Amino acid sequence: MSRPLPDARSRWLTLLVSALVASVLTGCPEEKILCTSGLDVCGSDCADLQGDPFNCGGCGVRCGEGETCQSGACECLTGTPACGEACINLATDARNCGACGNACPADQVCNAGTCAEACSPGAERCNGGCSVLASDPLNCGACGVACPDVQSCHEGRCMYDVVAACYTNGQLVGIQAGTDRMGPRRQFGSAVQSLAVWDGVVLAADAARSVLSQALAGALGTVVEEDSLGAVASSPNDILVDPPYVYVLDSVNNTLQVLKREGPAQGGGLGLRTVGQVNLGANTSPQVIAKRGDTFYIPLFGNAGSDFQQGNAVARVNVSDPERPRLVDSIPLTGLDLKSFDGGTTMALPYAAVSTDAGVYVALTNLNPGNDYLPNGPGMLARIDPADGGVHAIDLGAQDCLNAGDVQAVGDSLVVSCLGEAQFDTSNGYRAKAVRATGLVLVKDDRPVASYALSPGCTGGPEQGCNLAVGGRLTVVGNAVYVTDVNAGRVFVVEVRDGTFVERRGNSTPDAKGAALDACPVDPRRVVSNAIDIVAVP
Repeated sequence: MSRPLPDARSRWLTLLVSALVASVLTGCPEEKILCTSGLDVCGSDCADLQGDPFNCGGCGVRCGEGETCQSGACECLTGTPACGEACINLATDARNCGACGNACPADQVCNAGTCAEACSPGAERCNGGCSVLASDPLNCGACGVACPDVQSCHEGRCMYDVVAACYTNGQLVGIQAGTDRMGPRRQFGSAVQSLAVWDGVVLAADAARSVLSQALAGALGTVVEEDSLGAVASSPNDILVDPPYVYVLDSVNNTLQVLKREGPAQGGGLGLRTVGQVNLGANTSPQVIAKRGDTFYIPLFGNAGSDFQQGNAVARVNVSDPERPRLVDSIPLTGLDLKSFDGGTTMALPYAAVSTDAGVYVALTNLNPGNDYLPNGPGMLARIDPADGGVHAIDLGAQDCLNAGDVQAVGDSLVVSCLGEAQFDTSNGYRAKAVRATGLVLVKDDRPVASYALSPGCTGGPEQGCNLAVGGRLTVVGNAVYVTDVNAGRVFVVEVRDGTFVERRGNSTPDAKGAALDACPVDPRRVVSNAIDIVAVP
């Protein structure tokens, strides 16, 4: 097997998979229950005492109706303030309509916080109040069906708005958009590497077990279906849903696997079956999938074992016949002005891609293979013209962005996540001890217009009260960007407003409710906590 690129992510993944597999093989579940970081033993299960409304702050401590568990304490859900000792929805409660104690007359209903003769069009009467069953989390799909913890009501089904995956400990965690409250962390496999969502089902590719697992988006801890991804050594780096098909990209086996929905399956799964596959070539190390019409654009990173001869390019795969995908060609990323810092070698190794009306944009790491794969030029984007395959380079600015790692569209702009240039403590689990130029860059009309630093002025490590962040993958909900931290397991939330970034949850806000979300707690035995992927639930 060829040697993978010894960059930050490859080092982390190799180390963490080995440690995780070793802990599973050497554990003794017949003697006691072993829980991963952030979870505690409650009876015969592992529970998140910080976020589980059925075990809030302690085993068996249940939160009441209309409450959620946050930081180990029960509190009212957003939109349901306390009236006495109960959490009440003032918009729909006929006894507390618009304000605590404001009861509507017996012949009226509470409609949007006002007593009225009848409900507004589109709303239905539920226990004296008016609710839109498709979106009301207290009457989701039917009167009296309340969504648990911080789930929202999506077209009559209770689900989280955002789901993050913790590679280090195999957990999933749901997040509510807008409030940015976290639900309880749930154990889900061993080493979840990539995520997607389809029809209320979360698909999670597990690198340690080489399976594509499914969970309902409102029950993240329960596997409802598993499908094989082939070789045990696979690295499922990306999942694309294009109904009725699911595509899984493997960056070690260099394959694009096609699964088709034939469900519904027993237990609520999608009922997937593998129907096709295409090999993208030895040592290509494909990263993600960007779809444009019937063509997939797939960045090929390559690997050090082959001197990146098969990487540094973007493959085009035709999927007009989804069950027989066909590799058409590869667009080389050579010949670009990569703005080398010292005039020496630098390579435009691609990590991610997104398709927009203007073309296909590819995030470039810009590394020097002759200098321990450190950045030797600014983080960059490449814009590919689908008509003729022409490539144009976009400089993201060395002070703000090194090692560009992900790119997504936000309205008429692009947001780029930058891994930065990190120094690692090799004696302590490859924890980052210094990092620069990691964060987000906003791009409009092919030029950077704003930036956001994930670790401003943060030096010295956690012993000095500073957990360094290293930017990872991102997802977008409205104008809010959720970006993962692959060093300390957090999720940062930053809004795009008027061409700039405004922090909502990060390092700059002093109080706990404004801090970055501690999605994936650090396991003291492994030090690094890798929040590897994040996805928005439609």
